[in-house]
Amino acid sequence: DSATTTATNTAIDAADFPMLQVVKSYLDASGLSYSVPPTRRGNNSTTKSNDNDNNDNHGDDEDENNNTSILMLTLTGQYSSYRTFIELKSMEQRLVVYVETPVKIPPSQRAAATEFCFRVNFSLAMGCLELDFRDGEVRLRMAIDMEGSTLSHQMLKTYIMVSAATVDRYFPGLMAVVFANKEPELAMEDCRNNNAIAATTSIISTMTNNASPELTTNSATATQ
Repeated sequence: DSATTTATNTAIDAADFPMLQVVKSYLDASGLSYSVPPTRRGNNSTTKSNDNDNNDNHGDDEDENNNTSILMLTLTGQYSSYRTFIELKSMEQRLVVYVETPVKIPPSQRAAATEFCFRVNFSLAMGCLELDFRDGEVRLRMAIDMEGSTLSHQMLKTYIMVSAATVDRYFPGLMAVVFANKEPELAMEDCRNNNAIAATTSIISTMTNNASPELTTNSATATQ
């Protein structure tokens, strides 16, 4: 359809057109709803949330001090829904995608969850899983340096979809480690070998269908 064509073919030079507007135009063309998180924690925690209040501690639409912009959306896969943050640093010409898992890891299980994340990370071609020992949050982070490059809707689709698909693929293994005391190595292998493609392909179709913020696809191109 026309929106899909726009999302695939539009290319905008990041040097001539702010990255924030490129991302917004991509999300609009793809039919994905997004919002601007209302508050900021700052420093290296610009995308950290705080469950003690009703506000997400994220950046303003455009921060004059550090030239950082953040947009938030929710993506739904086969196993759960994931808050996703797109952070743009205009001075550095850097784009960072964060996909948060919806479960905080209990302190007693954080060592095992960390081992699971390390094992997964060693096999990933793009992005990495991170565990915050302060509150048990697990997220995937993917950073892209856009300096001297042309930012396109197709590139954004790849970065966002691969990030979300990777989290959805490994989320069941993480839950098995944390709540069923499964060995991290076995849990990772289950994710990779037991219906691994099915676990991934269910998460990526919005950019093709333009129907809802749920992601599905008829191919395994985002599988890592």
